[in-house]
Amino acid sequence: MKIIITESQLKLIKEAVGVPENILDEGKVLYDIVKSKLKEINSTEEEYLFEDIEIDLRVSDVNFTNLNLIVKVEELEEYDGTEAVIAAMGVGNEFNFEEGIMMQINAETSTIDLFIQFIVPEGWQSNDLYNSFIQYETQHISTMAHELMHRFRRSKKTKGLAGNTADYQTYSSGRLNFGIPVINEFMRYSYFIQNEENVVRPTEVASRMTQKGITRENFYEFLMNDDVIKELKRIQNFSFEYLIQSLYDQMDRVFALLEHAGENPKENSPEENIKMVLELVYINLSNTKMEFFEKYILSQEETIFSKMGPFSQLFGGKPPSENKIKLLNKYRNHVTKYENKEMDFFKDECERFNYVATKLIKRISKVYSLIPDEKEQTNESILDWELHQKLMEKKYGKRPIETTYKYKK
Repeated sequence: MKIIITESQLKLIKEAVGVPENILDEGKVLYDIVKSKLKEINSTEEEYLFEDIEIDLRVSDVNFTNLNLIVKVEELEEYDGTEAVIAAMGVGNEFNFEEGIMMQINAETSTIDLFIQFIVPEGWQSNDLYNSFIQYETQHISTMAHELMHRFRRSKKTKGLAGNTADYQTYSSGRLNFGIPVINEFMRYSYFIQNEENVVRPTEVASRMTQKGITRENFYEFLMNDDVIKELKRIQNFSFEYLIQSLYDQMDRVFALLEHAGENPKENSPEENIKMVLELVYINLSNTKMEFFEKYILSQEETIFSKMGPFSQLFGGKPPSENKIKLLNKYRNHVTKYENKEMDFFKDECERFNYVATKLIKRISKVYSLIPDEKEQTNESILDWELHQKLMEKKYGKRPIETTYKYKK
């Protein structure tokens, strides 16, 4: 049975599954704009800046009229690939901390600041960036929709908690590489299921679904083979037992980290070394969150004071207000609540991984409702009756011959 709905009802359905009106189409428009700018590049530089690009993008009731595009290129010795690849993409998030309400206030602007980081092999050419971008068109269009969703949310959500931003920035900053594969896996998953990322995943998946012309019949196959769902499945299966066993299997890396930290792992049992590593990870995680939080809520003068103490007044420093000190202490208690019981943190996080990943898979699966019904053709001019009948028979199969009336008075 087909259900006919109005455009306004369709809009409500899209917003209910986390895909605002127009965002899939505008993601393609943004992709085309970036593609045209990359095509203009004719020299090999470390950075390209395209400023004040006039655009006309509308997502639901939010309009974006200006684009600043920053493209950075980096050669890495560790990269042994032969083509340029995009390592990261993001949109700017300008905000100020308002002490009156103790929250961050997002800037009201119609500008999109888009950042793209390429990793390239030695001897790369300027057109490699463009060629890489168009080679993976489906993926990059969906990523554009993903980033556009980030930007849309910040326009709609004018204020937020600095602590949430500090948590998110900690995992996305790339500053927590401990050289142990399973710990790096843990950090990647922690980033992937941050709430800031969770809310944009339906848009990303819906973009790929639309581009590939997925029907209701093949939706399940598409969903189970999508990269986002595959990653969420891996997160579901990341258990505390797996974490500990992997650390035993990667003991050479455990030794290397402890020695780098000035410890002597040879004096300890494997269990003690694993416990020490997890303590170090948690300490650095907490410290990095606190560092970002201070950066977000303290003024330049207050930051000088926090680093130098009372003597900082000679350099223009001033102490934070009592309210800010209370907020700092509250956040510090939050990020260090597992102090001296760091193993419990990882146990709880692994359980949270499963819960959040399962919940997000269910939410993403709702993009199924965005697939339109197959439209029946009407007012069709049949030019060759016999060929048309054969075509319909091939499409729908031979119609059974009925022997009784189905619709009785």
